[in-house]
Amino acid sequence: MELNNIVLELMNRIQVLERKVEFLESQISGDSVVERVFPNREIGNKYKPLAEYLFRNGEKKVELTYKEIENILGFTLPSTAYNYPQSFWANTETHSYSSAWLKVDYRARTNIAEKKVIFEKNIY
Repeated sequence: MELNNIVLELMNRIQVLERKVEFLESQISGDSVVERVFPNREIGNKYKPLAEYLFRNGEKKVELTYKEIENILGFTLPSTAYNYPQSFWANTETHSYSSAWLKVDYRARTNIAEKKVIFEKNIY
């Protein structure tokens, strides 16, 4: 992994931790819950509809078939999503499309047999 990629990954992790600390501090102090703001500039346009869907849904667990995801996106998923699902749906910042779920605080895991993706909200 290049040094730049390592630095970017660390910066992303720091941002996630900062949001978690902010949330926990608001809970301890009794303040109102931190308002959720969609990270519009941090997500590429191609997969932004998926991020918006997950953000609006807000459920702890969202299970979608590949066809449902394609309907949300408005295009067919690339063949790698079908042929190499564990790699495609990996929760890594090095894949630009994974920001669609990572930036709205979800992690993805696949149900290969049923061609489904389970998005689970990070708890903090």
